[in-house]
Order: sequence, then structure tokens, then C-alpha cells
Amino acid sequence: MARRVSTRSFAPWIVALLIWVLARIACVVYVERKADEPSTNEARVIVSDRTETVMQPLDVAPPQSERWRDITGVGYDGRFREAFSYEDTRRHRAEVRYDSEAQTLQGAVLARGLKPNFAYQLKLVGLEPLMGARAEDNALDPRVWSSWQLGRLGRWWCEDCQWNVGDADLSAHVEDGHAVTGYLLFDWLVTDARGDAQHRFSLDSSLHVLWRVGQRDRASNDSPPRWYTISRPSEVYPPAAAEARQQVGIFGEWEPDRPRIGSARLAPGSYHVGMNLTEESFHDNMDEERELEGGGFWAWVLQSELQFEVREER
Repeated sequence: MARRVSTRSFAPWIVALLIWVLARIACVVYVERKADEPSTNEARVIVSDRTETVMQPLDVAPPQSERWRDITGVGYDGRFREAFSYEDTRRHRAEVRYDSEAQTLQGAVLARGLKPNFAYQLKLVGLEPLMGARAEDNALDPRVWSSWQLGRLGRWWCEDCQWNVGDADLSAHVEDGHAVTGYLLFDWLVTDARGDAQHRFSLDSSLHVLWRVGQRDRASNDSPPRWYTISRPSEVYPPAAAEARQQVGIFGEWEPDRPRIGSARLAPGSYHVGMNLTEESFHDNMDEERELEGGGFWAWVLQSELQFEVREER
């Protein structure tokens, strides 16, 4: 009688292998998604005593240009324009007083003698360009790492192109050797008729730019408007505009593909960045069809160095 040959089925092993592969894929996807989600753990922000509080004037170089109009678009008198300079820090200055420890970066900006009835963006800016387009490329230098974290939460600025860069184009710019830094627009302040302001801030938002109410439709993800009543002193404005009073609202446009307004959080780590005041130009000089004398072009005017640590508490 012929010997019966036993055949072994590999089906169970194939099924087991497929289950293992699918489990590994699911695990990787879960970890990546969790990494992108905001942490539910409490965080503490501790500001270093090496932080500068008095903001220093910056050189305004093209394509940036200073704005010489208030938040409504009314121009200042020529005498005021000739006399005003951010370099005169004795009369025109801004100081930042930080809370030494809080759940997020917070404090107050005290401005004295800046441009009257004027909107200034409040930003954190990277002090060094990226070393690459991946997290590991930027991990060794604290200032480079800080720039990377700000861009991931906010926006990217290409110094070579003098314009903003989207996430999809970041790798190409870095690989071409462009100097790209990250920055985060998280708040703004508006000065009074004397150019003074005392504004309390608490970092929890990632904004794209500012708009006047009525200038652009406010989307559901944008910030609520803040309303300001402005008056125009005769020593600052031309006679035809002096002494008039006006109410105007300003809102922040949400930065697309970033956390919703009120939910932005800085990643844990040690930060070395610039605290920056940028003039808001309200898109008055975007191209040849929109040119307004004295309209400005988002000039970075005042800045100080800021060091802090974000600690995640479990």
C-alpha cells in the first residue's frame, strides 16, 4: 500500500501574518494621530529671568514699509510723520511684562507714544532659519528648534522670497538653501489717541492677519471682533480730519490648518524667540491695483528676545 503524504496548510500562518501587519499599521496611525492632537495634560510656561522686557527698534527694509495711517485708513499730518521715529526710544517705546509662571505664555504690553489709533500685531518670531524640513533636522539648536515649533503652529517666512511659505512648499524652499523661519501671530493691540496702550495677552491662538469689520466677511473660525472708539487730536491729523470720533471693529483671521482660535498650545520644550510688534497694514498695498500712499506693508518695528520653557505636567 502506498504511503500517504501529509500536506500541511499554510492558511492559518498567512492569516496570522496579515493580522499582525494590520495591527502594526493601526498602531502607527494611532501614534501619529495622537502626536498631532493637542495634549490634554496641563502645561506650565516658565519665563526665564534672562528675557528682555524693553523692545528695541528694528531696521525696516523693503519690501516692508511703515504705515502712516490709523486703523480706519485716515492719514497722519505731515508734521507728525516727520517727527515720529521708533529709534527715539525715549518718547516712543514698548515694554513687555511677563507672568513668570502660567498655563500659557501671558503678560502685558505697555506702549507709550507709538502711532496713535494704530493696530500692532503681537508675534513670536524665530531667531534662526531652519536647518531642514523635518523635526529631527532642527532639534540640536534651541533657537532653530524654536523657529520650527513656531512655524508648525503658525506660519513660515522665507527671507529670500520676502514672503510667506505654505507647509506644502516648505521642503522645496529649504532644499534650495532659502532662509526660512517660523513665526506665530497670536494677538494684537490698538493704541489710543496718544499712541499709548496697556494690553493683556494670553497665547492661545494662531492668526493669519487682521481685518477691519466691514472690510472682509468674518468666517466662523475667525476671532470675535474687538471694538475701539478713536478720536483724532489736531496735533497728529490734518485739519480736515482732526477732532473726529469714530468706532471701528477689528478681528483676527484664523490661520488655516492650525488649531482653532482659543485652542493653540505651544509644544513642550525650551524656547528662545523674539517677541515682536508688527504694524498691521490692512492690505492697503498688496499690488499695483491696491496702492495707498502711507498704507504700509507689515513693517516689523519693535522686538525683544524672550526665553521660556513649556513644561508638561501629568
